[in-house]
Amino acid sequence: MRSIRSILSWAWLMMAILALSGASAQSVNDFTFSFGVTGYEYDNSFGELSSIALNERAGEIYIADAKQGTVYVFSLQGVPKTLYGSGNEIKSPFALAVDKQGNLYVSESEGGPIKILNPKGEVGKLDLPTNDEKNPPKTGRMAFDKEGNLYVVDRASGCILVLDKDRKLKLKLGGKGAKRGDFKSLVDVAVDRQGRIYGLDSTGVPVQVFDKKGRYLYRFGFQGDGVQDLSVASGIFIDLNDQIWITDKAQHSIKVFDSSGTFLRKFGSFGQAPGMLDSPIAAQMDNMGRVYILESGAKRLQVFSLSHPYDPITPSGL
Repeated sequence: MRSIRSILSWAWLMMAILALSGASAQSVNDFTFSFGVTGYEYDNSFGELSSIALNERAGEIYIADAKQGTVYVFSLQGVPKTLYGSGNEIKSPFALAVDKQGNLYVSESEGGPIKILNPKGEVGKLDLPTNDEKNPPKTGRMAFDKEGNLYVVDRASGCILVLDKDRKLKLKLGGKGAKRGDFKSLVDVAVDRQGRIYGLDSTGVPVQVFDKKGRYLYRFGFQGDGVQDLSVASGIFIDLNDQIWITDKAQHSIKVFDSSGTFLRKFGSFGQAPGMLDSPIAAQMDNMGRVYILESGAKRLQVFSLSHPYDPITPSGL
Protein backbone atom coordinates (compact mmCIF):
# COMPACT_ATOMS: atom_id res chain seq x y z
CA MET A 1 0.00 0.00 0.00
CA ARG A 2 2.81 2.37 0.90
CA SER A 3 4.40 1.61 -2.46
CA ILE A 4 1.19 2.48 -4.35
CA ARG A 5 0.77 5.66 -2.31
CA SER A 6 4.36 6.60 -3.06
CA ILE A 7 3.83 6.06 -6.76
CA LEU A 8 0.63 8.10 -6.74
CA SER A 9 2.30 10.89 -4.77
CA TRP A 10 5.17 10.92 -7.21
CA ALA A 11 2.76 11.01 -10.15
CA TRP A 12 0.85 13.92 -8.66
CA LEU A 13 4.13 15.72 -8.02
CA MET A 14 5.24 15.26 -11.62
CA MET A 15 1.86 16.47 -12.92
CA ALA A 16 2.15 19.56 -10.72
CA ILE A 17 5.68 20.24 -12.02
CA LEU A 18 4.53 19.84 -15.62
CA ALA A 19 1.56 22.12 -15.00
CA LEU A 20 3.79 24.74 -13.44
CA SER A 21 6.31 24.50 -16.26
CA GLY A 22 3.49 24.81 -18.79
CA ALA A 23 2.16 27.88 -17.01
CA SER A 24 5.64 29.34 -16.99
CA ALA A 25 6.00 28.71 -20.72
CA GLN A 26 2.63 30.34 -21.36
CA SER A 27 3.60 33.34 -19.25
CA VAL A 28 6.37 34.15 -21.70
CA ASN A 29 4.68 36.45 -24.20
CA ASP A 30 3.31 33.97 -26.73
CA PHE A 31 3.31 35.23 -30.31
CA THR A 32 0.34 33.68 -32.10
CA PHE A 33 -0.57 33.88 -35.78
CA SER A 34 -3.99 35.49 -36.32
CA PHE A 35 -4.44 35.95 -40.07
CA GLY A 36 -2.63 36.82 -43.30
CA VAL A 37 -3.38 38.91 -46.39
CA THR A 38 -1.69 38.25 -49.75
CA GLY A 39 -3.52 40.71 -51.98
CA TYR A 40 -6.32 43.20 -52.23
CA GLU A 41 -8.60 40.56 -53.65
CA TYR A 42 -8.16 36.89 -54.58
CA ASP A 43 -7.08 37.79 -58.14
CA ASN A 44 -5.02 40.86 -57.18
CA SER A 45 -1.80 39.80 -55.47
CA PHE A 46 0.65 42.24 -53.91
CA GLY A 47 3.65 43.38 -55.97
CA GLU A 48 6.54 45.21 -54.28
CA LEU A 49 5.62 45.94 -50.67
CA SER A 50 7.50 48.66 -48.83
CA SER A 51 5.61 50.12 -45.86
CA ILE A 52 2.66 49.75 -43.50
CA ALA A 53 0.73 52.20 -41.32
CA LEU A 54 -2.26 51.91 -38.98
CA ASN A 55 -5.18 54.25 -38.41
CA GLU A 56 -6.94 52.75 -35.41
CA ARG A 57 -9.47 55.57 -35.12
CA ALA A 58 -10.75 54.71 -38.60
CA GLY A 59 -10.04 50.99 -38.11
CA GLU A 60 -7.76 50.83 -41.14
CA ILE A 61 -4.48 49.28 -42.30
CA TYR A 62 -2.52 50.98 -45.10
CA ILE A 63 -0.03 49.05 -47.24
CA ALA A 64 2.25 50.64 -49.84
CA ASP A 65 2.90 48.71 -53.05
CA ALA A 66 5.51 50.53 -55.14
CA LYS A 67 5.27 48.18 -58.13
CA GLN A 68 1.49 48.51 -58.44
CA GLY A 69 1.61 52.24 -57.65
CA THR A 70 -1.05 51.68 -55.02
CA VAL A 71 -1.80 52.17 -51.34
CA TYR A 72 -4.19 49.42 -50.24
CA VAL A 73 -6.65 50.09 -47.44
CA PHE A 74 -7.93 47.21 -45.31
CA SER A 75 -9.96 46.97 -42.14
CA LEU A 76 -8.09 45.87 -39.02
CA GLN A 77 -9.53 42.41 -39.72
CA GLY A 78 -7.94 42.30 -43.18
CA VAL A 79 -11.06 43.06 -45.22
CA PRO A 80 -10.41 45.19 -48.37
CA LYS A 81 -11.92 48.69 -48.14
CA THR A 82 -10.48 50.92 -50.87
CA LEU A 83 -7.43 51.82 -52.99
CA TYR A 84 -5.37 54.97 -53.42
CA GLY A 85 -3.42 55.38 -56.65
CA SER A 86 -3.01 57.63 -59.67
CA GLY A 87 -6.36 59.26 -59.00
CA ASN A 88 -4.88 60.49 -55.72
CA GLU A 89 -1.63 61.60 -57.41
CA ILE A 90 0.26 58.57 -56.10
CA LYS A 91 2.80 57.04 -58.48
CA SER A 92 5.16 54.76 -56.56
CA PRO A 93 4.45 54.84 -52.80
CA PHE A 94 7.47 54.12 -50.66
CA ALA A 95 6.61 54.91 -47.02
CA LEU A 96 3.48 55.68 -45.00
CA ALA A 97 2.53 57.38 -41.73
CA VAL A 98 -0.72 58.57 -40.15
CA ASP A 99 -1.14 61.72 -38.02
CA LYS A 100 -3.57 62.29 -35.14
CA GLN A 101 -6.18 63.75 -37.48
CA GLY A 102 -6.20 60.60 -39.60
CA ASN A 103 -4.32 62.12 -42.54
CA LEU A 104 -2.19 59.64 -44.47
CA TYR A 105 1.33 60.77 -45.39
CA VAL A 106 2.85 59.06 -48.44
CA SER A 107 6.45 59.37 -49.64
CA GLU A 108 7.33 58.33 -53.18
CA SER A 109 10.14 56.02 -54.33
CA GLU A 110 11.65 58.66 -56.64
CA GLY A 111 11.39 61.40 -54.02
CA GLY A 112 9.52 64.67 -54.42
CA PRO A 113 6.96 66.15 -52.03
CA ILE A 114 5.15 64.06 -49.44
CA LYS A 115 1.53 63.49 -50.46
CA ILE A 116 -1.01 64.03 -47.68
CA LEU A 117 -4.38 62.31 -48.11
CA ASN A 118 -7.16 63.42 -45.80
CA PRO A 119 -9.89 60.95 -44.75
CA LYS A 120 -11.85 61.85 -47.89
CA GLY A 121 -8.89 60.96 -50.13
CA GLU A 122 -8.21 64.58 -51.07
CA VAL A 123 -4.54 65.31 -51.70
CA GLY A 124 -2.21 67.93 -50.27
CA LYS A 125 1.57 68.18 -50.59
CA LEU A 126 4.48 68.83 -48.25
CA ASP A 127 7.90 69.82 -49.56
CA LEU A 128 10.79 69.11 -47.23
CA PRO A 129 13.02 72.10 -46.45
CA THR A 130 16.38 72.21 -48.19
CA ASN A 131 19.38 74.50 -48.57
CA ASP A 132 20.70 72.61 -51.59
CA GLU A 133 18.47 72.73 -54.66
CA LYS A 134 20.88 70.50 -56.58
CA ASN A 135 20.54 67.72 -54.00
CA PRO A 136 16.96 67.86 -52.75
CA PRO A 137 15.77 65.60 -49.91
CA LYS A 138 14.48 62.15 -50.78
CA THR A 139 11.83 61.15 -48.30
CA GLY A 140 11.96 57.70 -46.74
CA ARG A 141 10.22 56.20 -43.72
CA MET A 142 8.28 58.51 -41.41
CA ALA A 143 6.93 58.55 -37.85
CA PHE A 144 4.89 60.84 -35.58
CA ASP A 145 5.34 61.44 -31.86
CA LYS A 146 2.55 62.05 -29.35
CA GLU A 147 2.92 65.82 -29.78
CA GLY A 148 2.36 65.65 -33.53
CA ASN A 149 5.95 66.27 -34.64
CA LEU A 150 6.89 64.48 -37.86
CA TYR A 151 10.16 62.53 -38.14
CA VAL A 152 11.37 61.86 -41.68
CA VAL A 153 14.24 59.76 -43.03
CA ASP A 154 16.05 61.67 -45.79
CA ARG A 155 17.48 58.94 -47.99
CA ALA A 156 19.62 61.47 -49.88
CA SER A 157 21.55 62.90 -46.93
CA GLY A 158 21.22 60.07 -44.39
CA CYS A 159 19.67 62.54 -41.94
CA ILE A 160 16.58 62.45 -39.77
CA LEU A 161 14.51 65.60 -40.28
CA VAL A 162 12.16 66.65 -37.49
CA LEU A 163 9.25 68.88 -38.47
CA ASP A 164 7.05 70.57 -35.87
CA LYS A 165 3.23 70.65 -35.86
CA ASP A 166 3.30 73.48 -38.40
CA ARG A 167 5.65 71.32 -40.55
CA LYS A 168 8.57 73.70 -40.12
CA LEU A 169 12.05 72.24 -39.73
CA LYS A 170 12.78 71.81 -36.02
CA LEU A 171 15.83 69.52 -35.99
CA LYS A 172 18.20 67.82 -38.37
CA LEU A 173 20.35 65.04 -37.00
CA GLY A 174 22.64 62.34 -38.29
CA GLY A 175 24.16 62.26 -41.75
CA LYS A 176 26.16 59.80 -43.82
CA GLY A 177 29.39 58.71 -42.14
CA ALA A 178 31.00 56.31 -39.70
CA LYS A 179 31.34 58.36 -36.52
CA ARG A 180 28.92 58.40 -33.60
CA GLY A 181 25.60 59.89 -34.63
CA ASP A 182 26.17 59.18 -38.33
CA PHE A 183 24.51 56.48 -40.42
CA LYS A 184 25.83 54.26 -43.17
CA SER A 185 22.39 53.32 -44.50
CA LEU A 186 19.56 54.95 -42.58
CA VAL A 187 16.34 53.02 -43.25
CA ASP A 188 13.82 53.90 -40.53
CA VAL A 189 13.02 56.11 -37.56
CA ALA A 190 10.91 55.74 -34.41
CA VAL A 191 10.15 57.81 -31.31
CA ASP A 192 9.29 56.56 -27.80
CA ARG A 193 7.01 58.15 -25.21
CA GLN A 194 9.96 59.93 -23.60
CA GLY A 195 10.76 61.68 -26.88
CA ARG A 196 13.89 59.65 -27.59
CA ILE A 197 14.59 59.31 -31.31
CA TYR A 198 15.78 55.97 -32.73
CA GLY A 199 17.54 55.83 -36.09
CA LEU A 200 17.77 52.38 -37.71
CA ASP A 201 20.79 51.54 -39.87
CA SER A 202 20.78 48.47 -42.11
CA THR A 203 24.56 48.25 -42.60
CA GLY A 204 26.16 50.21 -39.73
CA VAL A 205 25.53 50.07 -35.98
CA PRO A 206 21.87 49.02 -36.05
CA VAL A 207 20.35 51.54 -33.62
CA GLN A 208 21.46 55.02 -32.59
CA VAL A 209 19.48 56.99 -30.03
CA PHE A 210 19.09 60.76 -29.63
CA ASP A 211 17.19 62.86 -27.10
CA LYS A 212 14.27 65.10 -28.09
CA LYS A 213 16.68 67.98 -28.74
CA GLY A 214 18.69 65.88 -31.18
CA ARG A 215 21.64 65.23 -28.87
CA TYR A 216 23.35 61.88 -29.31
CA LEU A 217 22.75 59.49 -26.39
CA TYR A 218 23.93 55.97 -27.18
CA ARG A 219 23.81 53.18 -29.70
CA PHE A 220 23.17 49.46 -29.51
CA GLY A 221 23.06 46.25 -31.50
CA PHE A 222 25.60 44.32 -33.54
CA GLN A 223 25.56 43.13 -37.10
CA GLY A 224 25.80 39.36 -37.28
CA ASP A 225 23.98 36.07 -37.56
CA GLY A 226 23.48 35.37 -33.86
CA VAL A 227 20.10 35.30 -32.15
CA GLN A 228 20.81 38.63 -30.45
CA ASP A 229 22.38 40.18 -33.57
CA LEU A 230 20.77 41.97 -36.50
CA SER A 231 21.83 40.86 -39.98
CA VAL A 232 19.81 43.28 -42.10
CA ALA A 233 17.70 45.60 -39.94
CA SER A 234 14.73 46.73 -42.05
CA GLY A 235 12.05 48.28 -39.84
CA ILE A 236 11.50 49.58 -36.31
CA PHE A 237 8.65 50.51 -33.97
CA ILE A 238 8.29 51.22 -30.24
CA ASP A 239 5.62 49.40 -28.21
CA LEU A 240 3.45 50.54 -25.29
CA ASN A 241 6.27 49.74 -22.84
CA ASP A 242 8.92 51.66 -24.81
CA GLN A 243 10.48 48.41 -25.97
CA ILE A 244 12.06 48.39 -29.42
CA TRP A 245 10.90 45.94 -32.09
CA ILE A 246 13.12 45.50 -35.16
CA THR A 247 12.43 43.42 -38.26
CA ASP A 248 15.47 41.52 -39.54
CA LYS A 249 15.04 40.84 -43.24
CA ALA A 250 17.93 38.36 -43.51
CA GLN A 251 17.12 36.39 -40.35
CA HIS A 252 13.39 36.30 -41.22
CA SER A 253 12.41 37.41 -37.76
CA ILE A 254 11.41 40.28 -35.52
CA LYS A 255 13.53 41.02 -32.44
CA VAL A 256 12.71 42.91 -29.28
CA PHE A 257 15.07 45.02 -27.14
CA ASP A 258 14.50 47.10 -24.04
CA SER A 259 15.14 50.85 -24.12
CA SER A 260 18.76 50.35 -23.02
CA GLY A 261 19.41 48.01 -25.95
CA THR A 262 19.31 44.71 -24.03
CA PHE A 263 18.04 41.85 -26.19
CA LEU A 264 14.78 40.30 -24.96
CA ARG A 265 13.12 38.04 -27.51
CA LYS A 266 13.17 36.80 -31.08
CA PHE A 267 9.97 35.86 -32.88
CA GLY A 268 9.71 34.10 -36.22
CA SER A 269 11.61 31.69 -38.45
CA PHE A 270 12.03 31.32 -42.21
CA GLY A 271 9.17 29.97 -44.26
CA GLN A 272 6.02 30.86 -46.16
CA ALA A 273 3.59 28.81 -44.11
CA PRO A 274 1.20 30.82 -41.92
CA GLY A 275 3.05 32.05 -38.84
CA MET A 276 6.48 31.85 -40.47
CA LEU A 277 8.32 34.83 -41.99
CA ASP A 278 10.00 35.47 -45.33
CA SER A 279 12.02 38.69 -45.48
CA PRO A 280 10.06 40.97 -43.15
CA ILE A 281 10.64 44.63 -43.97
CA ALA A 282 8.30 46.61 -41.71
CA ALA A 283 5.98 46.15 -38.75
CA GLN A 284 3.57 48.04 -36.53
CA MET A 285 1.65 47.33 -33.30
CA ASP A 286 -1.86 48.49 -32.46
CA ASN A 287 -3.20 49.44 -29.03
CA MET A 288 -4.53 45.90 -28.51
CA GLY A 289 -1.03 44.47 -28.83
CA ARG A 290 -1.53 42.95 -32.28
CA VAL A 291 1.63 43.00 -34.41
CA TYR A 292 1.30 43.61 -38.17
CA ILE A 293 4.31 42.37 -40.17
CA LEU A 294 4.92 43.09 -43.85
CA GLU A 295 7.06 40.59 -45.81
CA SER A 296 8.76 41.35 -49.11
CA GLY A 297 9.71 37.72 -49.74
CA ALA A 298 6.26 36.20 -49.25
CA LYS A 299 4.57 39.42 -50.50
CA ARG A 300 2.02 39.42 -47.72
CA LEU A 301 0.87 40.93 -44.45
CA GLN A 302 0.66 38.71 -41.38
CA VAL A 303 -0.96 39.67 -38.10
CA PHE A 304 0.06 38.16 -34.76
CA SER A 305 -1.28 38.53 -31.23
CA LEU A 306 0.48 38.48 -27.88
CA SER A 307 -1.02 36.52 -25.00
CA HIS A 308 -0.09 39.37 -22.62
CA PRO A 309 -0.20 42.45 -24.87
CA TYR A 310 0.14 45.06 -22.13
CA ASP A 311 2.97 43.43 -20.22
CA PRO A 312 6.66 44.03 -20.97
CA ILE A 313 8.21 41.37 -23.19
CA THR A 314 9.74 38.59 -21.12
CA PRO A 315 13.37 37.64 -21.92
CA SER A 316 13.55 34.28 -23.66
CA GLY A 317 16.76 33.15 -21.97
CA LEU A 318 18.33 32.36 -25.37
